[in-house]
Amino acid sequence: MDAKITRQGNFERVVEVDVPESELTPHFDKAYQKYKKNIKLEGFRKGKVPMGLVKQLYGDAIKGETIDDVVQSVFQEVRIKEGLRPVAPAKLEDVDYSPENGLHFKAVVEVVPEIELKNYTGLSVERETYQVDDKDVEQALEEYRERMATMEPVEGAAAEGHFIVVDFQQVDASGVPIIGKKFDDRLIELSNREQSAEMTQQLVGVKAGETRRVELDSYDEKGNKQERVYYSADVKEIKSKQLPVLDDELAKDIGGFETLKDLQDDIRTRLVNRSDFNANRGLRNRLIDELLKKNEFELPESMVTNYLDAIVEGARKDTSRPFDEDAIRTEYRPSAVWTLKWQLAKDRLLELESISINDDDKNQMIARLAEQQGVDEKEIKKSLRGKQAQSRFDDDVLEGKTLDFLQERAKVKEKKLTRKDLEKAGKLAF
Repeated sequence: MDAKITRQGNFERVVEVDVPESELTPHFDKAYQKYKKNIKLEGFRKGKVPMGLVKQLYGDAIKGETIDDVVQSVFQEVRIKEGLRPVAPAKLEDVDYSPENGLHFKAVVEVVPEIELKNYTGLSVERETYQVDDKDVEQALEEYRERMATMEPVEGAAAEGHFIVVDFQQVDASGVPIIGKKFDDRLIELSNREQSAEMTQQLVGVKAGETRRVELDSYDEKGNKQERVYYSADVKEIKSKQLPVLDDELAKDIGGFETLKDLQDDIRTRLVNRSDFNANRGLRNRLIDELLKKNEFELPESMVTNYLDAIVEGARKDTSRPFDEDAIRTEYRPSAVWTLKWQLAKDRLLELESISINDDDKNQMIARLAEQQGVDEKEIKKSLRGKQAQSRFDDDVLEGKTLDFLQERAKVKEKKLTRKDLEKAGKLAF
C-alpha cells in the first residue's frame, strides 16, 4: 500500500492511497466466506453453495461492497500511521478499483492544526486578591438571619414588607374566570422592587379574607410588553418576617459555635479562603489568556461548529421549551474558541515539556477537593469509581499541573482589591 499526503490550505490534508490487488485479496476472501454462509440457491443447502459459484454469481457485488469497507479501514490505518487528527469526517473525492490496477482513492480531511508554542515562559500576569472586610462578614451574618427567619401572622391590613398568601384566578377584562389559570397558595412579598412594585401598589392595605382585582403587564419570552392580564386575588393570610437576634444563641443554632465572635471568625476565615480560591482561578485564566495572546493561531471552523453543536444539544436535553439556537451559538462562540485553543495549546505544552501525572499528583488533588468541600477523602474517591469520572479527574489533574508549570515560570504581580475598588468597577465582592 502506498499513501501520499499533501497540504491543502491551513487545515485540509489530501490523502491519496493505492492498494494493489494482492493486498485486497484477503479482504475479498473474507467477504466471500461471510456471504457464502447465508446464500440460498435451489439444489444447495444454505451455506453449501460452492465458492466458485458464489464468485461467479455475486463476485462483482461482493467486491463493490467490500471496497467501501476497505476504503474506510485503509483510511483509518493511514490516519493512525501518519498521526492525522481529523476534526470532521473525511470527504471521498475519488474511488477507483479494477483487478488489474487494484484500489485507488483520494480523501480530503480537515485536521487539528499543528501549532508552535514559543512564548510560554515569563508570562506577565496579575493575581487579584479581594481583601475581606467587616462589611462582608456583616452581610454573611444577615444571610444567616434571613435563612433562619420565621413567618408570623399579622392582624389587620398588609403593608409594604409583609408577605401574603394568596390564590390567583386569571380572569378576562369583564371578570369572567379563565379555565385552567388558577394558581393557589402563592407567597408574595409586598415590595417596591421593580419586578413586584406594580402588584404591591394594588395589594397594600388588603386584609385576610378579602378579594381584590389585580391588573398586570405581561411580557413575551424576549421581554417585550404584551397586553394587560387580570386576576382575582383571594388573600388567605398576611405574614411578617421575623429575623432572629444576632447573639451567641444564634451562633449556637447556626453551627454549634460558643459565641457570636466564634461565628464571625469562622465566616471571615471562609471568606478569605474563598477570596484566595477566586484569586487563583482568576490568575490561571489570565495565564491562559496571555499564553494564547503570545501564541496566536487559527482554528478550523468545523471544530468550533462541533463544539457549539454539543452545547446546543445539551440545551435541547435540558429544556422542553423552544429556544433561540442562533442566539446560543453567538453567545457561546467566544468561550468555545477560547476553550478549544487552550486545549490545543495545553496538548502541545504537554509534548514539549513531557508533563505527566502520577499517583501523588492525584492524591494531592483529592486532599485539596476534600478540604474545599468539607468532606472525607473517601467520599471524593468514591465519586471517582466510574471510568468516565476517573478520566475527567485525570484530565483536571493534568490541566492543573500544566498551569502550575506556567505559573511557576510566570512573572506574577500581586494586586489587592478592596470593596471600594469593586464598587467603582461595578462588581460585587463575591
